[in-house]
Amino acid sequence: MKATISNTTRRHFLKAFGGSLLAIPFFSGLASRMLQAEEGVEAPRFVMIFTGNNQFPSHWMPTASGPLELGPVHQPFNALKEKLLLLNGLKGVSGHSGGMSETTTNQPSKNGDGVAVGGPSIDQYFANLWKAQTPLRSLELGVNAGNSPNDQIIYSSSGLPIPAIGSPVGAFNKVFNLTNEDPRVAAGKRKREASVLDIIAKDLTSAQRGLGPRTRVLLDEHLTHLREREKELKRPYMPLMCNLPESPEEAQDRITRIWRGHNKTIFAALRCGTTRVVSVRVGGWGGADGYDEIGLPSGHHNVAHRGTADPDGDLLGINLFHAQNIADLATQMEAFPCGNGSLLDNTILVWFNELGLGVETHQRTNLPVFIAGGSALGFVNGKHVDFKGVSHQHLIYTLARQLGEKELKSFGEEGDQILTRMLRS
Repeated sequence: MKATISNTTRRHFLKAFGGSLLAIPFFSGLASRMLQAEEGVEAPRFVMIFTGNNQFPSHWMPTASGPLELGPVHQPFNALKEKLLLLNGLKGVSGHSGGMSETTTNQPSKNGDGVAVGGPSIDQYFANLWKAQTPLRSLELGVNAGNSPNDQIIYSSSGLPIPAIGSPVGAFNKVFNLTNEDPRVAAGKRKREASVLDIIAKDLTSAQRGLGPRTRVLLDEHLTHLREREKELKRPYMPLMCNLPESPEEAQDRITRIWRGHNKTIFAALRCGTTRVVSVRVGGWGGADGYDEIGLPSGHHNVAHRGTADPDGDLLGINLFHAQNIADLATQMEAFPCGNGSLLDNTILVWFNELGLGVETHQRTNLPVFIAGGSALGFVNGKHVDFKGVSHQHLIYTLARQLGEKELKSFGEEGDQILTRMLRS
């Protein structure tokens, strides 16, 4: 099914509901935001993709200085190379533990367990900042994603992990249960949900007495989410009308179908305005399994540790497969008009690797970061930047400052410098 959004949908909404709704302050503000969108003013979006292990320098690095010439692993992006920003030379805490805990939070594990010591992760920072502007604050997806504590990369503000949805059908249903609802039906559902939440909150508050400190932290987190949801339900209902794609098929552990199914949902969610924040985690600590369908049955971690007859070719095959699926999403976004450019121009799509550039390395002294899009958000495109040992934490801080709060002083433990070389002057 061909999916379209946007300006037509906004006009239809305003026409369908008529001028009487504009007398209500909330709907007046909503109409203003819709008209601004038609005139080219677009809100930023953030998409974060995380894959395990390392990249070989000869696979990842551009092949020439000057105009960006992509290396082997980035060949699927050739048609988009003017929309890319490749960074390397960033430094972080080494090992799988550092990669899992520090990459998104700037708060690395202190005991090697791979669990961040605090939050939020960068995606959840944006989700908290923008949560009142979309029906769904954020969407966390997984591709053959492990769910052990040390597999997690998404953390709430209080430092608790947020698991990923692995099923393409489950992800689609979560996003589009919020779309094209009859306002009267939605009002009834919201009223019933508010009543249930009120009962649950009272029960949880009563249960707090007598709990130990660690259990209380978990309960407090749950209560915080309940209270936030109660506040959301008190706000006027925002109808979201959008042409939807067909639901993806259940993938049954087929890694390509899982990823492409997620891509379809992500693209539709971003163009419809269901959410502005998405993360995709492929595997977890040490990468994913399930590459049999591309002829690599031994798993990502084994390949990265040179446990196959052709480890160089096999690692390129896995990372090229990752690039093909990320390029599939980026290409859809680039083809969709948005504001004064494309949906990709109004989005930062960032691909993090768990470990650095090197052969069978656990080091994170030369971290590669791939960024697509963001030209409408002040980011440089068509460029490669070697930061030569600058802390990875400053990159996360730069993203937070550029897309979020300009007065933000720091992010995590030591992120407090703006990396101006990745921004337009």
